[in-house]
Amino acid sequence: MSKKNIGILGTGGYVPERVLTNFDLEKMVDTTDAWIVERSGIRERRIAAPEEDIATMGVPASRQALDAAGIAAEQLSYIILATNSPNYLYPAAAIRVQDALGLNAKIAAFDIQAGCTGFNYALYVAERLVAPEGKYALVIGSDANSRFTDWTDRATCLLFGDGAGAVVVGPAQRGRIITSFIASSLNMKLYCETEFNAEVSPFLPLQSTTSRHFLRMDGPEIFKFAVNAVKESIRRILEAAQITREDLDFLILHQANWRILDAGARFAKVPMEKLFVNVDRYGNTSAASVPLALHEALQEGRIKEGDKVLLVSFGAGATWGAALVEWGR
Repeated sequence: MSKKNIGILGTGGYVPERVLTNFDLEKMVDTTDAWIVERSGIRERRIAAPEEDIATMGVPASRQALDAAGIAAEQLSYIILATNSPNYLYPAAAIRVQDALGLNAKIAAFDIQAGCTGFNYALYVAERLVAPEGKYALVIGSDANSRFTDWTDRATCLLFGDGAGAVVVGPAQRGRIITSFIASSLNMKLYCETEFNAEVSPFLPLQSTTSRHFLRMDGPEIFKFAVNAVKESIRRILEAAQITREDLDFLILHQANWRILDAGARFAKVPMEKLFVNVDRYGNTSAASVPLALHEALQEGRIKEGDKVLLVSFGAGATWGAALVEWGR
């Protein structure tokens, strides 16, 4: 790769209008607002409208990111969209965003599926694609978790919400991605099984689709994995960048659960005012979580020029990854 500084030049976010509160969930499953808040920190989440999906949510987030970066869509070379809830196996949702931006046949667009770590995976790939020639990439995280959530299962339906976040990655004058990594290891404690043609295929046993296609999770095991993934990510980034915990100015963790955020901040020795939290308003938005949190932190003025911002995510697969960004364009 060249020595060009590659950074995040602009951010955008989108959440659906419909709000599903804990009090709404009290009418749907055996739970209470107090129980949900105590165990997850979540008070409400957003639900995509029937006409919305990961591509339609990704488009406004992308337009915001392009505007913030001061980059015209025509300057892009790549669109990478991370998701776990595609409407279609193909075409890729990224190509639908490409079409909406009027870029057909002009650039390359593709999807990445890496659990809730999808945005960090996509960012890692984008940095390496654009660095050699100083190009620009649009990186999107978008998920409609409500589409494959079992709304009778209180172990999962309380946790997830829908939304999208996007960033533009390219040559930066002042800021840069200092270091990053991605990792994976097989773990079946959180999964969603899919066999679309089991009902009509002569090669597969007949099975019901009603329960098979909902996500399933072993909550305690996933919690332990998540806390360990955050600790490992922080340790690995600090070692690679040759900095200390005290050098971190701001921390954005995957917004899965308040207790994980709290444990991550304590391990990083980052005061709570340097940890961004929106899980209370959106729940776990999967691949959208980190870019959406980054976007809102910037909008609120929480991140300043020159700040070292650590982006950490973890997800089903299992996958985990992190990027240390020096903020500035």
